[in-house]
Amino acid sequence: MEKMASAGENSEEPRSQALTLSLISISAALYAVAIAVTSPIPTPWGVGHFRPGVVVPAFFAVVFGPIVGGVGAAIGTFLGDFALSFFGLTTPLLSLIAGVPGNFVGFYLLGWLVSKRRTLASFMLSNFVALLVGNLTAALGVMVYLWFVVPIWAMFPMDLKIGTVMGLTLFWVATMIVFVAPLVPILVRYTGSTLVKMGVRGVSGLYWGNPTSLIRSSTAVALVLGVIYAIMMFIPGGNLLFARAIPPELLLLASTVVFATGLVFAVLTQKYAKTSPTTSAQQKT
Repeated sequence: MEKMASAGENSEEPRSQALTLSLISISAALYAVAIAVTSPIPTPWGVGHFRPGVVVPAFFAVVFGPIVGGVGAAIGTFLGDFALSFFGLTTPLLSLIAGVPGNFVGFYLLGWLVSKRRTLASFMLSNFVALLVGNLTAALGVMVYLWFVVPIWAMFPMDLKIGTVMGLTLFWVATMIVFVAPLVPILVRYTGSTLVKMGVRGVSGLYWGNPTSLIRSSTAVALVLGVIYAIMMFIPGGNLLFARAIPPELLLLASTVVFATGLVFAVLTQKYAKTSPTTSAQQKT
């Protein structure tokens, strides 16, 4: 859409190293604060935390690219975890092994994928892939940490270790995507043009594009989450992946939110197309 994509008009302008460093610092600081705010809510395994604050690095990754998104997320998670370590909620070593690489990989990947095709439909798919890869990286880091730092963990059977990795990954994906999918596109649309007017260089937006493509991508992600839930219900012990602390229906909730988000955005896309007659020729699928 013309207005929706206007933030992307400045995407090709060069950005100085000083501005890039400033954006990374801002992203890291905001993310660290967001981590601290939600830190009292742990995962079912007592390792890691509930993090709706990932909206911050996701926004920076989409608007300013993979370097700003990835590096800002990595630094932000370490700063947040370092502060939490004084309260016994985590350790800097765990952050370096799990949180830092997981956040860097996830949000660098999101920024890179979105840069290849700047549509909202592409964002829906890229967001899911990035969260899955990033959180799997973090979960594997947690396993490495526990394996070598917590002696009793090394004695646990391998299926329990694999189950913990899978559970952590799916828990983080399900609890993050319900915030990133609906909130980031709105933030990009309503703040991107403001940043351009302020003279910030290298700002990129999202084209909301064809409603049909948007519904297809959100439905695809919703179906994948639904299939994962079904598999958890059918495999032996699958319903225990969330350590009996959270019902597996959390995945169904995430699936519903993603699907509903796609429908709402598709309706908004049609609405704005009707109010902007010059837009239809500029839509990108």
